[in-house]
Amino acid sequence: MQNLKERLLSYLEVVSGERPDLAKAANSALPLFLRERYSIFSTRMFGRKFLAALETEDWESGSPGEYGKHVETLAAKLGEPVILVLPILPSYSRNRMVQMGIPFIVPGSQTFIPNTLIDLRERFSQPTPKRRETLSPAAQCTVLFHLLREPLAGIPLKDIARKVHYSPIMITKVKDELDSAKICKSVRSGRAMVLDFLTSGLALWEQVKPQLSSPVKRTRWVRWKKSDPHAPLAGMSALSLRTMIAADRLPTYALPLGEFQDCLESGVCTGCPDAEAATARIEIWAYDPKLLGDERMVDPLSLYLSLRDSGDERVQQQLEKLIAEVKW
Repeated sequence: MQNLKERLLSYLEVVSGERPDLAKAANSALPLFLRERYSIFSTRMFGRKFLAALETEDWESGSPGEYGKHVETLAAKLGEPVILVLPILPSYSRNRMVQMGIPFIVPGSQTFIPNTLIDLRERFSQPTPKRRETLSPAAQCTVLFHLLREPLAGIPLKDIARKVHYSPIMITKVKDELDSAKICKSVRSGRAMVLDFLTSGLALWEQVKPQLSSPVKRTRWVRWKKSDPHAPLAGMSALSLRTMIAADRLPTYALPLGEFQDCLESGVCTGCPDAEAATARIEIWAYDPKLLGDERMVDPLSLYLSLRDSGDERVQQQLEKLIAEVKW
């Protein structure tokens, strides 16, 4: 966030001739998912007061419709005009957001603040994309789906998108990412583009494992209002079912961020400050755990990735057994 903040200040100094002040603004009135996605700052630009919502840089870029809803909610809850400050914004999203009248700034590149400043000339080059050391959540989910659920080799990209519940645009990005990482190569089959994985099974797992990361983005302590949370077991709770290790005192469940937000907002569960007041631990995952696992527990490969940094030797021993039992 500090990097994006500095980029914003430097950019505004160039386009406006002065370096504005950014003061941290209260965000307690916001829903949890907006507090986690944006840092709110108060500032004066071009003689007007604004709230700048700086998007956390590890979030994947949202759709124009999603950003539009965010701006509406932010402005309604905070009571002042809000400008989204985004690390990056694809040109197709930028054009649509301009049409929808959504104010935004991409520091070092573009600004659209209706009736105040419009700078869409792309006078500054976009930062050169760095090759990722780890796969994106969408790419990781796609590879694990290929390993665990059903082969994706030779299937048109649009069908892969349907199977793994990502948009065709996202799967095109995944294709480019897997090509760059030399995990597969994209080839044309008739009129469709398909993936050709260079290895398979255990060999593919060993190849990609250094580029995979824990699916757990963050954890929360909660109290459930009903006995069955309709979420798959994860963490030590899942490992105890798959191996001989004992479970923790409180069960651990996995949910994607959207479902967790729905649970909080509908009152299915309430957040707790610590384990003492909680009845469960929630892992918020970067992809839907049910896509690879089932209603009962998460899949073994994601479970391994979520626990492989544990310093407990007993856990490490059971993780080795967990992988040895995977049917490749």
